[in-house]
Amino acid sequence: MWKHALRAFAQLLACVALAPAALAQEGITKDTILIGRSAGMTGTIAARMKPATEAITAYFDQVNAAGGVNGRQLKMINLDDGNDAKRAAENARKLVMEDKVFTLFSQSGTPQTQAVVPLLEELQVPLIGTTSGANSLRKPNKYLFHAKASYGQETAKMAEHVKTTGLTRVAIVYSDEGAGREGNQLATDALDKVGLKPVASIGFKPGEGKKAVDMLAKADAQAVILTSLAGPGAEFFREFIKLPNRPQVFTWSIMVVEQIYKDVGDKIYGLVVSQIAPSPADRSFGVVRDYQELLKKAKLEDGGYSGLEAYIAARILVEGLKRTGKAPTRAGLIAALEGMKGYDLGGDIVNFTADDHVGRRFVELTIVGRDGRFLR
Repeated sequence: MWKHALRAFAQLLACVALAPAALAQEGITKDTILIGRSAGMTGTIAARMKPATEAITAYFDQVNAAGGVNGRQLKMINLDDGNDAKRAAENARKLVMEDKVFTLFSQSGTPQTQAVVPLLEELQVPLIGTTSGANSLRKPNKYLFHAKASYGQETAKMAEHVKTTGLTRVAIVYSDEGAGREGNQLATDALDKVGLKPVASIGFKPGEGKKAVDMLAKADAQAVILTSLAGPGAEFFREFIKLPNRPQVFTWSIMVVEQIYKDVGDKIYGLVVSQIAPSPADRSFGVVRDYQELLKKAKLEDGGYSGLEAYIAARILVEGLKRTGKAPTRAGLIAALEGMKGYDLGGDIVNFTADDHVGRRFVELTIVGRDGRFLR
């Protein structure tokens, strides 16, 4: 009788011990690793999401064709959130609770990522990569990993350049929503650090581009730091080019320059854009050569910086998955990423630690030529 009782008790302990591991391995089968992504495939950032999604899909296909990750094929469920925060949170919950993904990946948008972050700890699932560089998202979080520099680092680079070129009258123009308002504050702080104060801070909503340009003209600025979402930014620029004397404009990496060029042609010449990845045309970087080869094999058009940024994030995710070994768990993925120090993508270095989940800090300024292409 005692033997039967001890055996039953041992079996109960085994079940209890295995339960957390089983839960942590949702999204893992003997053949597949299931990855969940919510992105603005429609809406104001759709132009950036198309090349990003193509690059991610092509890279996962390449990894799968080479045998997958530790013998498992990568499968991604990609949901459209329309660049809407509520839908992004709903998508994240669905991906984890219903679709049973192993990890979330490459969430797009600042408000969308902010809406998803509270779910990460609740659901105990990591999010690897977000298109947002918002400083408000950089607070330490066990489950959130960043694969790009912050907007604060981008605006700091702009302010430093303005200072070194002797420009003193700087205006800030921003889209009046979450990311834009944060960008306004970051730009103000960056200018303050180099001893400058903005001559104007001009917020505008969709449909108010002309009003913003009229206010800018009255400010008599030598330079403008534009922290706007892509749609409002293009609207502003269509009105901005009508000014007879235009100040130098600096903007951040999330601006879709291709859309502005489509709207205004060679009048885009001289726009300065901060970038958080090497030039997709710079073959001195191994990661760029790899990216170009991927596009060629997949017969994809050049995805520009958006495509390269997404490709880099996908490379980081896959390397993390490889390091978790043949019995991956979410805790194991987190630990693997936190141990990723000095990982060389090909001239672009990734460094994570347990205390620092910002893996990359690359920032450089580029200028747009008359043909709409970036010059360094």
